Amino acid sequence: MLCLKEAMDVLIPDWANYLLKLHLFPAQIVFTVIVIVAFVLIAAGRLNRTVVALGGAVATLAAGYYFAVIYSWVPIFKWFASGGFVYSALLFSFEDVYKEFISWSTLLIVISIVIITTVASHSGIFEYIILKVVKLSGGDIRKLFLYLCILSFVLTMILGNNPTLIIMSALIFLIDRILDLNPVPHILGILFVINAASNSTVIGSFVNLLVSGHYDLDPTRYLSYPNFLLLGLPFGVVSAVIALFFLFHYHKEAFQVPKDKEEFFEIRSRLLSLDEHKLMKEPKFFQRISILLIATVLVFVVAGFFGVPFYVVALLFAFLFLVISGENPEKTLREVNWSLIFFFIGIFIMVGGLNSTGVLENLGSSLGKLTVTNVPLTTALVTMLSSTLSGVLYNISVASALLYVTPSLSASALVNENIVIWSLIYGANIGASLTPIGGLPSLIAVTSLEKEGHPIPWVKFIKIGAPITLVSAIAGIFLLVGFSYILGWEVDISSLLEILYVFSS
Repeated sequence: MLCLKEAMDVLIPDWANYLLKLHLFPAQIVFTVIVIVAFVLIAAGRLNRTVVALGGAVATLAAGYYFAVIYSWVPIFKWFASGGFVYSALLFSFEDVYKEFISWSTLLIVISIVIITTVASHSGIFEYIILKVVKLSGGDIRKLFLYLCILSFVLTMILGNNPTLIIMSALIFLIDRILDLNPVPHILGILFVINAASNSTVIGSFVNLLVSGHYDLDPTRYLSYPNFLLLGLPFGVVSAVIALFFLFHYHKEAFQVPKDKEEFFEIRSRLLSLDEHKLMKEPKFFQRISILLIATVLVFVVAGFFGVPFYVVALLFAFLFLVISGENPEKTLREVNWSLIFFFIGIFIMVGGLNSTGVLENLGSSLGKLTVTNVPLTTALVTMLSSTLSGVLYNISVASALLYVTPSLSASALVNENIVIWSLIYGANIGASLTPIGGLPSLIAVTSLEKEGHPIPWVKFIKIGAPITLVSAIAGIFLLVGFSYILGWEVDISSLLEILYVFSS
């Protein structure tokens, strides 16, 4: 069955299609300007990002209504030119906004995960685990940092990058204050490892949730929870190793015992003598949360094999955390970052409006023509483009826009769309390490350091972040090309045969 766009192309004469495309040009300019201005303001950080996103959404709706009035003749003309077969809104209807533009399943997953992590953080379980890790290291600075990095990686897989960074950074600041150490290399190290680990699971980052939700966590695209691990975890591990290599290279002195050894050993012994059991606010509450967390991860994996929608599982466990934990539900819900939810809604509406003009589809087609039938080159193009743009314009914004570019890009390049989707995931996640505004964890880390009296200049951040991003992106390209051959994600034979048929006829 033909989709609406294909039906228009077939049923409407060429001369009529040409006239219809003329009216789109001013709309394309206006919607493109709205998105670019909003994304730049979000990246600049001068204004609240949620206010900017919602402002962009309002501007998109206003522009959509304006063009619908000015070009009210177009839907009638489409109907007439197609012989009465095609009638549709000019760009989009207000019904399309909440039915098509906004990914409600993604929002439900985000809200559920935030509720789970919020309730779990009240139990003291994360502080308990970190103190256990400190004792396991024996106070050796290098071992301690490596163990904390491993813990950060695991927690990111379970909780996502933002909650993990908030939890880990608070504890690292405390440990460094006790040991009188410079927190900058430790916070940056944890940040870069967390950004790397973001690739590992569906809930590792909002980028993953955004992309996976857009494709309904399709297991055939390796976007379901268990399947995501197969392609995401290897890149996460490789990127983390790369990050640690560069960090140890730039900050060798930060992982060595201070010259004043006696004082350091005395402080260290006091740190190691702390009783982690005192961190349990209530033993029963602690036990319930521990069991629930383990059950959550296990059910996420198992549900994927049975095709249970991810948002259903997430909602179920959000409910269980609210009820079984004994926490005050109203208090917990007040702690949910509703600003982030409305930020997502604003981005969805802006990008959806821009996509309705055909700009993103045209961009994808143009980019795809640069790499026709070349899987490695297409992978490199998308990975490098998404990582660079993410580092400059905030990865969630970039990923939401490029999601609409991937179908036309893969079709134009005649490559499997899955390889393009995963190139976007790799690039957008690792691009967060490029600059302090690349992703929310980077913003949180830099802001936290500034509040603690250790501001980090952009130049210093990029000096470490740029090589980590570049080398990780290159490693990701090689990994994805390898996966493409293993999984058969190479040239799209069906599209190629279709084109050859058209030319032959």
